Amino acid sequence: MANHEASVANETPQFGQPNVRLEVQDFGPVAHANIQLRPLTVFVGPSNTGKTYLALLIYTLHGVFAGFPRFPLPERWYMDLHMPPGYWEPIEIPGKTLEEMRKKLITQRGQIKFSELPHFVHNELVSHINDPNQFSSDLLYRLRYCFDVESELELMRQSSSGRLRVSLNVNDLSGDLWQFAVESSSDEASVSGSVQDILLQGGNRGINSRRNDRLLQLLRQIERAEEIPPLAWHEFLVLLINPDAENQWASDVFYVPAVRGGIMESHRIIASALVGRSSYAGFEPTPQIPTLPGAIADFVRRLILYDERQKNSRLAASEQIAKLAKDLEKNILSGDILIDQSTTGGYPEFVYRPQGIQQSIRLNRTSSMVSELTPIVLFMRGYLKPGDTLIIEEPEAHLHPAAQTQMAKTLAALVRAGVRVVVTTHSDWLLQKMANLVREGELRQAQGEDSEPDASAPWLDPQEVGVWLFKDSQDGEGTTVQEIPFDRVDGLEPEDYADVAETLYNDSAKLQNQLELIKSQGGIINE
Repeated sequence: MANHEASVANETPQFGQPNVRLEVQDFGPVAHANIQLRPLTVFVGPSNTGKTYLALLIYTLHGVFAGFPRFPLPERWYMDLHMPPGYWEPIEIPGKTLEEMRKKLITQRGQIKFSELPHFVHNELVSHINDPNQFSSDLLYRLRYCFDVESELELMRQSSSGRLRVSLNVNDLSGDLWQFAVESSSDEASVSGSVQDILLQGGNRGINSRRNDRLLQLLRQIERAEEIPPLAWHEFLVLLINPDAENQWASDVFYVPAVRGGIMESHRIIASALVGRSSYAGFEPTPQIPTLPGAIADFVRRLILYDERQKNSRLAASEQIAKLAKDLEKNILSGDILIDQSTTGGYPEFVYRPQGIQQSIRLNRTSSMVSELTPIVLFMRGYLKPGDTLIIEEPEAHLHPAAQTQMAKTLAALVRAGVRVVVTTHSDWLLQKMANLVREGELRQAQGEDSEPDASAPWLDPQEVGVWLFKDSQDGEGTTVQEIPFDRVDGLEPEDYADVAETLYNDSAKLQNQLELIKSQGGIINE
């Protein structure tokens, strides 16, 4: 058997996006974890060991840092771009600063280092990441929202030393980009962060001429104006500091909970009840409305607002993801998920139509497999785009083993299409199929085949997959997390899976031998 006591994975660059390393201490059941997010990240291990806690933490952090960009711009820098002109105050910028920026853009073609930004911009950004009232307060607020707790300290491991810690390290081929850490205790919350003197464009990323042309165009607008137009200056800074800013708002994160089947069958009832109660607000006393964890509330909201008709235009890669959803409907569901927008109350109702049958079936009358897979199909068809992150709790739930292997192919195909995927699982079948997809990737490399992304024929590079085993210490010291390295013989499975299989086999053999012994001694056995 492979040695699964391996240390934390090496720093292998991810494909098309920065590496993200997440470290937590005394968070939920987890005493310590140090994981690297890969294009496909898998959490395995016994129940109640913290897999969901870390999945929800990733969901929370994605919202705080807008998808782990190369540079952690404060959210307001993006939000301000959508404010009306009257929102802005006049900006005074020395002419020398503008001239220096223009020369750098022309002579360096956008290859400007972080330290070469105007001093007031550089200083504000450095102070922002270390300001406890900015990123850290946003993180702690979102943790309370996401987990539905009054205080983030409720998320702290009870037998710990009394201090919860979360830290991020983001890097790429050029090295570290930025770091952020927050610690919280009953006394205080402390924060630390740093931004390296990175090249804002260029290097291994290449030159984006369209972006550079837009920067020069904005700078000319600023130079010609009698008063500095704040909107143009703000867009200039956002685009300059974060080379991915043009696609920033396209990056999103989607969480699909383990309880999705029940939610799919009752989301319209939930929505109607909440709206019905809210209509009495301010007119008569109403009992307190129970709350949902924020991640599940976000899931329900996306269902209530779901409307594929709003997708007037799509990227070709998004169409590819939508096609994967149709393949999932065909190969696993053997039917189609349809949306009825005309139901009473205005909330969409999702129904299932089996292949070859004209009549649709409401989800509360279908198999649990259909209601479990419906939200995954819907998110792939209506929301997911390259660069997004999809988090799925137990994608194998209520699936036949053959369907579980098909789901593994779908997850690999999403990776090929540019989606970052995070899953929690207990499925041996899912892990075995993922291991075979890694072997397929190694075979392609050995044969020198074209490795361009191809979602229709999924495969996985070993460096794209991270499987993390959550192990309970059994002595009250909390869960630790270790990577299961890919092994060409044993694949990606935890050792205890093989132990369970061996125990079952030995029990079977023992019982069979006892039966044969009784039979040989003249005992009565019903054939």
